Amino acid sequence: MSKLKLVVIGNGMVGHRYIEDLVEKADVSQMDITVFCEEPRVAYDRVHLSSYFSHHTADELSLVKEGFYEKHGINMLIGERAININRENRIVYSST
Repeated sequence: MSKLKLVVIGNGMVGHRYIEDLVEKADVSQMDITVFCEEPRVAYDRVHLSSYFSHHTADELSLVKEGFYEKHGINMLIGERAININRENRIVYSST
């Protein structure tokens, strides 16, 4: 049986929380998960961004535990923007 293919577009707070929930509630080893993350780094706390700059580093803003995506076999496309979706052929086109 082939794996279910899942594409998540966006790795902000909501996109990351969705992936965390998915990992908790489903057998992600049976899925081929790809995440498009337009930002140059994985999900971070945008809500507290300005207050963190005065006291913390960019790494401390991260919402992702080190190795989380790799551990669960999730393909992260960092710095890559999804620009078009062909639903009929089930293809997501990216900026690269």
